[in-house]
Amino acid sequence: MEKSAQVIGRNTVTRKYNTILKQFIATAAVAAFFMFSTGGAFAQTKTLRMATWLPPMHSLIKTLDRWGQEVSKASGGSLKVEIMKAPLAKPPGQYDLVKKNVTDLAWSVAAWSPKRFHLFRGIDMPFLFSSAEVGSAGLWDWYSKNKFADKEFTDSKLVAAYVNPPHLYHSRKKLTVLNDLKGQKIRAGGYGIGILKKLGAAPLFLNPPSTTQALQKGTIDGTQFPWEALKGFRLVKYSKYHLVIPNGLYTNAWWLSMSKKSWGSLTSTQKNAINAVGLSGSRLIGKGWDESEAAGKNAAIKAGNTITVLSDADTARLRKIVSFVEDGWVAKTNKMGLDGKALLADLRGTISKYK
Repeated sequence: MEKSAQVIGRNTVTRKYNTILKQFIATAAVAAFFMFSTGGAFAQTKTLRMATWLPPMHSLIKTLDRWGQEVSKASGGSLKVEIMKAPLAKPPGQYDLVKKNVTDLAWSVAAWSPKRFHLFRGIDMPFLFSSAEVGSAGLWDWYSKNKFADKEFTDSKLVAAYVNPPHLYHSRKKLTVLNDLKGQKIRAGGYGIGILKKLGAAPLFLNPPSTTQALQKGTIDGTQFPWEALKGFRLVKYSKYHLVIPNGLYTNAWWLSMSKKSWGSLTSTQKNAINAVGLSGSRLIGKGWDESEAAGKNAAIKAGNTITVLSDADTARLRKIVSFVEDGWVAKTNKMGLDGKALLADLRGTISKYK
């Protein structure tokens, strides 16, 4: 009897063990199925390192962090974006960081590489829009549908395209009409250099972070920036006059790109997640710029600075002066075998969808 009871007991334990083992194997199989069928949903989180060159307190850094959070959310948590603490290169050298696989992500202004990003800079034309969110959405939409990344981002993966709000002029010296710019040394970049020359100013190219010290020392009289730069670069106490251009003077196209090596290391699900936030992510960054505009302008008001909106007569005059920018872009685009005028018309139509 005792032996029979022992045998029955052992058989019962064996059956329970086998049942538990089968359940474990089944659960593991299901987990493995989902892991591989979803491109590694349960795999370890992959961290993407993003290069930087702006000061940590700049509003764009916070906005790019929000973009990273959107990517993480879209990937189900399998991706994480980490913005580096110190720059690896100066602004014009940022593209080489992704081209040469030095870092996963990098971003900068297209105007620093005009030959490489000519089509991308179609959005830089004067008087196209007044909101960075609208401009960013229009840029991503227009550039994507025309597949221009296949021409200009051949050695990286473009993941966001955005613009800063249109520029205005800030100066230590009196600045209430266009003629006040004559003889003033103004920090500028991109198409702004040519525009200032035609206005009789003396434009100087400086990397944005160097502007504060140049104003402080009197190396320059003023600068061309959106409002947000007053806080981002702490310019408010060194520029007492601000000349606002109705509907914006011109802007800068910015790119956010990933190295091909990093892109190739992602699962299909992770790639789909990044592609999914192309338009919304570009728009988010533009919206962040817009939000920082109010803070910059309020800082100037609080400081008691003089803010002047350009008169209708001066605005009409300025529109004629800056026409060379659009004419030049169209001519160069035509030489590429494309219809520059038609593309700009298409760009304007695309932007209007988001106004």
